[in-house]
Amino acid sequence: MKQKKIESLTGKWIYEEDYGYGIARGELLLVQKGRKLSGKIIFSENVDSENTFMIQELLEGEIVQNKVIIKATEYDVIHADFEIRYELDSWTGMLINETTIEGDSIDKQGITGSFRFTKLATE
Repeated sequence: MKQKKIESLTGKWIYEEDYGYGIARGELLLVQKGRKLSGKIIFSENVDSENTFMIQELLEGEIVQNKVIIKATEYDVIHADFEIRYELDSWTGMLINETTIEGDSIDKQGITGSFRFTKLATE
């Protein structure tokens, strides 16, 4: 069976994730070189009824067949009204089509979630 050629994942993506304790929403900026990925994700997170905070994580990853594996390497707190010790995230998803990646995430604390990345159309 011939493997489907993956179009470039380089670009801006909308990020949505439900992880049981709350919802995260933001933007993912990806750069693809061969099968390697790099970039950053910036998102707001609202945990239960606590205040919302904003995080940026730097990313690296790879494409293995139709699977997309991304891991955060470091983070910055962009905005928070309270002290945060954030645990780095990783995402493993399937390339559903040219503009959608869906899968599961886990952070270093073991908190899991379900995410969707939706690629924005290029101008």
